[in-house]
Amino acid sequence: MKPPKKTVPLEPPPSCESSIPGPAPAPASSFDPPISFSTVIEDDHRTINSYAARLKKARTSQDRARLLGEVTWRMVRHDISEELIMRPALIAHLGLTGQQMAEHDRLDHERARTELMALFNLGVDEPDFLPRVNALMAELHEHMRTESGEQIPALERMLGPSESQRLGREYIRTFALTPELETLDPAIGLRRRVWATVEEYTCMDSAGFRVVWESLTEEQVCSAMSEYYGSRSGPGRGKGKL
Repeated sequence: MKPPKKTVPLEPPPSCESSIPGPAPAPASSFDPPISFSTVIEDDHRTINSYAARLKKARTSQDRARLLGEVTWRMVRHDISEELIMRPALIAHLGLTGQQMAEHDRLDHERARTELMALFNLGVDEPDFLPRVNALMAELHEHMRTESGEQIPALERMLGPSESQRLGREYIRTFALTPELETLDPAIGLRRRVWATVEEYTCMDSAGFRVVWESLTEEQVCSAMSEYYGSRSGPGRGKGKL
């Protein structure tokens, strides 16, 4: 008779996750069910695509300007999230192939950021605006298809479930990097925005974002994670409403 199979208890998540509402938590669990890295990336892609679709359908100058800003900062944050979390993982687990994937991914995002800033300078009422938006979104769709269909599956095959979930949690933490993020200014003792405008946010390099990311407070991280888990448990679950 074989001895009973030994069960391994679930590793508790980071402290701020214990009180975050998640999708259909197990009755005996007080924290959110783990979510794989690929699931988090797909949710991020859906969010960007959702705003991009709304930008292409916008009819007024005000809506186009607002949605261009929304798509721009979300694309930049997506790029930074990958720079902080995904690309190092690709290199660590896939070696030279992963390094090539990471560099290709980085260059795609650099081109997209350049074009988004060009759209800001062009103006939302110019005749070329919508055709250029459509062309950019087509390129980004192909980029996401490659990422979701080739790069992420290759990475997931090298990860165990716990490592995939850990990377997913780390990626979610980067969702705190929004243009509205505030920090305490010690000179005046008041909170102020890190970036005055979306354009300023977009122009920050990855090193600058890393400094901001490493200085995030527990409260800011928990707020971002709570919003993400809430988006997955509500009526818009899985539809990119982050």
